[in-house]
Amino acid sequence: MQPIAIPNDFEDAVAHALAARDRTDEYIASVLSEGLDKVVLVGCGGSHFGMYPSFDLLDRYLPGTSVTHISSAELTSRRPVGLTDRSLVVAASHSGNTPETVAAAEYAKSLGARLIGISRVGDNGLSRLGDIHLDYPDTITITEPKLVHNHQIALSLLEQSGAGEVASPIRAGMPALPAALRSAKEEVAEVAEAVCAIVDGAPLTLVTGAGPAFGMAKMTAWCYMMEMLWLKAAAINGADFFHGPLEMILDDTPLLALLAEDPTRALGERVVSFASRYTSSLAVIDTAALTLPGVPADARGELSMLALFSATRRVLDHIAARIGHDTSQRRYMYKVAY
Repeated sequence: MQPIAIPNDFEDAVAHALAARDRTDEYIASVLSEGLDKVVLVGCGGSHFGMYPSFDLLDRYLPGTSVTHISSAELTSRRPVGLTDRSLVVAASHSGNTPETVAAAEYAKSLGARLIGISRVGDNGLSRLGDIHLDYPDTITITEPKLVHNHQIALSLLEQSGAGEVASPIRAGMPALPAALRSAKEEVAEVAEAVCAIVDGAPLTLVTGAGPAFGMAKMTAWCYMMEMLWLKAAAINGADFFHGPLEMILDDTPLLALLAEDPTRALGERVVSFASRYTSSLAVIDTAALTLPGVPADARGELSMLALFSATRRVLDHIAARIGHDTSQRRYMYKVAY
């Protein structure tokens, strides 16, 4: 069975998110004019994991402002100190109605925090609560527009907070993303078949990623494989792989390693070097093998992480075709109370 086709509107959906740049810049300017001490990125599942690349940018480069990345339910349960009217909360949910994320947004608003909502187009909880709503068409193309919105928020914060030299090359590469990410989805086909070979029939697949790639490892293992494919999987931070998990590697242990070209790449390469010696069931999704047409060389390192997320999302389609599984099936989600 062949994987489903890449949606015809894929590039348009990514471009739709890119077109929100001016609105995003204007809103960030208003936030900074009133004073900003803290940025909090919140979401559940894939919306949460998809914030890893933008969190990484902000955590490394945003001067004078603390940055927190936390799941929606944890925010309202833990109620961390420092969330005030000088905070900016970015809340993402595909439906815009995820109960935990709506509750987190309401909690943030009750403390006077500024709020950006990211969700599909239309009326929903986040579109009503957000001071600004950054949307995208309600199609199968979900991961990439959210990545773009999150990155444009991060770039705007960097540019307007004195880190423009960091943001400038990344910003210059953003317009290339619609075509570059589509190309990544096409070029990953051969690797996707290698991934299919190690996961099909496997009792458990280990998925590793370091730095922001750990977000993609969690999305792959938890959202794609367990939730959408009903395959057993575990996500492991590449930086922690050698502090316990390596002892579970046998000569037939399925391991999927995710590599981008960001500063944490060496941590992932170390996992690949080890696993290539001790298991015959290793597959690697590596953005260094992707052409990413139009992305400037000085932006490639940072934007490769978005390509990793997009290419790995395409691998889901290949696995679904290999095992003949309908990825829309659920046993419990949306069906029972929990």
